[in-house]
Amino acid sequence: MDHDKTDSTTTSHGLRAYDILDTPPERGYDDLVALASQICETQSGVVSLIDRDRQWFKARKGIALCQTDLDNAICMMVVNEDRIIEIDDLADDPRTAHNPLVLEDPKLRFYAGVPLRTPFGTIGALAVFDPAPRPGGLAPVQRLTLEKLARLVVDLLELRRQSLAHDTARMHWRSLFESMNEAFFLAEIERDEQGIVRGWHYREVNPAWAAHVGIEVSDVIGRSCHEVFLDLEPYWIDLARRAVEENRPVSFTQSVRALDRWYEGTFYPVGADMFSATFREVTARITAEKRQSGLVALGDVLRDERDIATMISRSMAVIGEAFGADRATYGELDHDIETLRVAEGWALGDMPPIQGLYRFDDYGRLRETLLAGEALVITDILTDPRTAGDSAGWLALKARGVINIPVRDDGRNVALMLVHFSTPHVWTDEEIHWLHNAADRLEVAIARRRADDFQAVINGEIAHRLRNTLAMVQAVARMTLRDALSKDEANRFYERLQSLGRAHDLLHAGNQRAAHLGELVGNILGDASVIDRCRLSGPVIRLGSRAAMSTALLIHEMTTNACKHGALSAPDGAVKICWEIDDQGPTHELVLHWTERNGPITTPPIRGGFGSRLISFGLIGTGGVVLRYEPEGLSASFRADLEKIMRT
Repeated sequence: MDHDKTDSTTTSHGLRAYDILDTPPERGYDDLVALASQICETQSGVVSLIDRDRQWFKARKGIALCQTDLDNAICMMVVNEDRIIEIDDLADDPRTAHNPLVLEDPKLRFYAGVPLRTPFGTIGALAVFDPAPRPGGLAPVQRLTLEKLARLVVDLLELRRQSLAHDTARMHWRSLFESMNEAFFLAEIERDEQGIVRGWHYREVNPAWAAHVGIEVSDVIGRSCHEVFLDLEPYWIDLARRAVEENRPVSFTQSVRALDRWYEGTFYPVGADMFSATFREVTARITAEKRQSGLVALGDVLRDERDIATMISRSMAVIGEAFGADRATYGELDHDIETLRVAEGWALGDMPPIQGLYRFDDYGRLRETLLAGEALVITDILTDPRTAGDSAGWLALKARGVINIPVRDDGRNVALMLVHFSTPHVWTDEEIHWLHNAADRLEVAIARRRADDFQAVINGEIAHRLRNTLAMVQAVARMTLRDALSKDEANRFYERLQSLGRAHDLLHAGNQRAAHLGELVGNILGDASVIDRCRLSGPVIRLGSRAAMSTALLIHEMTTNACKHGALSAPDGAVKICWEIDDQGPTHELVLHWTERNGPITTPPIRGGFGSRLISFGLIGTGGVVLRYEPEGLSASFRADLEKIMRT
């Protein structure tokens, strides 16, 4: 029998979509063949599927063969022509007269076949045949029924394909589920009688769960989240509730304190109070971020805090929070490292107080490590041989995981930085290095503060002696110039000495290198008892030591002139003193404005004395002075380079 080889190849490709060749018999196909033979009143019937080089019978009745080659496949004609074919007598039809199925057993004579049309093309036929010829072929109702049964065969094939696709997808999902690196679980919400979400039950958990959580999968499936995690934080329940009730993914970065681990992931609503979640452990990343932030915060504290006790207390809070510890504090060692005087430091609210004096020997064999200048690192005081026999004191402090980092001064251990966990804690090399880094920074800051305090004592003594020297200069000048100057001129000279002393006091009260402009001006006006008649405004400006001295003399001279000849000599007179930064030019400049109102009419001085020359020097002795003698009162502007003001 001739047939189109291309068609058989195309047909076999479509057949592959159903993955049905050589599968065992199935009742659905067998029943359809039996029903077709019964309705068409034939002895035999088949569901024939055309492969590349054979026809294979998925279902058969009344025939022993399970397949034939394509040359003897009568159903091939149905596939090639893609229509129903009826042959009343196979022996009389030249297409089939020499077919072995006609000449030999089963000696077929009548044939009727309907194409099996699928989305992938015609792949075979539902056929009935009989050993007796049938003139006229099938009755119309038989033919119509056979076509309907063929469509049912195709429906069965499509169901199989969809089932295969579903199984393939499920296998793919299961493969992903089993092999994915992220942890995954599927869970069902638990609600109380009022419908409030109280937790969930685990339905599916992938193998990666154990790696991320540290709990075996077999200990999770079918159990409640509260059974798996004792004292589970409420925010986890709220995450699941939001995903289910808001029907949207909810992302998170949260910790499970019982595991001492951080997780990042997303809750996904699945429907009907079901949800899934994917997540991964990010403890290392979060810990690194917290400790990096901790070092930054520690640097801020050590830089800004002047008081040593406060600096230590705030530093311990930064260290404790950066580590997620239960306590962080600081203690000073005695000379022989026998006792430790501990400050209260920082601790969580449920930790007992620790402030007091402690003997090392009451807490185990600790001194040998500390005398060697090494950090005391204990994972668990109950199992460490140095502390196991003296654990009562540690337990009273609720300290199980302990580390003591030495703080040194001039090569000698002078203090310890203590960090405690209320549970055992495995200290990593990274953690120990971080704490050593923090202790080194604290050590440097404390040494710097103590040096500053010592310098302050020295400066105080110098200032005291300088004030005594100025007082002696004033006394000598008073006696020496008593007859050389008028009383008014002598008083002005003495007042200038006092202004220099005031500027020096301001410098000493700050950092010996700078004074605030507003404070300097206010103090000079206060000494003259006119501060209530003056209005000051302007930004905070720090003056260098030289600028502070020259500005003090300038403001004193302006105040003296205002009290004698200007606005402050009149009952209603007032002075406005304001300053600003002018950033319009190539360099920033400080501009100080002096404006007098409600005083007598002002006129330029007839002759300039020392005071006039002093004013002309300006803020830092470089000029930049504009004086305006207006009918409303004296106005003056003093201008100087801002950088020089702050630096000189």
